[in-house]
Amino acid sequence: MVVKKKSVKGILAEASMLGVCVIFFIPFYYLLVNTFKPAREATVSPLSLPIKSFTLDLYKEALHTINFWSSFRNSILITVVSVVIIISIGSMASYAISRRKNRLTQFLFFYFLVGFMVPVQTTLIPMFNLMSFLKLQNSVAGMIVLYSSWCNFAMFMYQGFLGGVPKDLEEAALIDGANLWKLFWRIVFPLLKPVTTTIIIFDVMWIWNDFMLPYLFISSSDKFTLIMEVYKGVGQFANNWTVMLCTMVIVLIPITIFYVAMQKHIIAGITSGAVKG
Repeated sequence: MVVKKKSVKGILAEASMLGVCVIFFIPFYYLLVNTFKPAREATVSPLSLPIKSFTLDLYKEALHTINFWSSFRNSILITVVSVVIIISIGSMASYAISRRKNRLTQFLFFYFLVGFMVPVQTTLIPMFNLMSFLKLQNSVAGMIVLYSSWCNFAMFMYQGFLGGVPKDLEEAALIDGANLWKLFWRIVFPLLKPVTTTIIIFDVMWIWNDFMLPYLFISSSDKFTLIMEVYKGVGQFANNWTVMLCTMVIVLIPITIFYVAMQKHIIAGITSGAVKG
């Protein structure tokens, strides 16, 4: 009887999870299936399959409407450079704080901790004034500077992982004549690969999908990211929803491919960091 009760509970749990998956899948189905229909059919029967009226004209119109290659280049440049800076500064800062225990490093740790706890929304006005003063507003370089400030998140991720890195390897490298720079990048940093991969995945998805900062700090269409191209489809009096849906799919394709290729590293990195810490 116990076995039957457990099996029934398991079936109910799987059925409920399947129902939740279906609920979450419906918006993606609606988004994708209406990109292959004419606008009239998408309005009349939004959930039906485009069996007789299948068309790719909306994608052609979307690619013609948006500055795809320009915005794609901006998104790639901002994301890659920002993530490289975040990884570099975050890892080096966490190593210095972790290995050199003194009042200064403890102060810096709590200083970054307080900054990490402050919501971004409360700093938007000072951030806007600072970017205007530095003449970094409406520029790709300014967006890189803004996103690179997220290195404190990487620092805390590395901080928990470095506690499990053996110091014997570092001492052996110092005895062999390695300086601090070579010690970190050739000995310590390769050992941080699991948590580095996790940080890269989180930051790439956050920067690529972020709308708030480009909306506030980018005004020229030649500096737009892909997310801003979606927003550009919102008109003052009317919206071409079918073309906007195609634009959303085009924007989602690169980050979806990236996530599918890297998803197995997310749990591995988090689990490894938790064990090491």
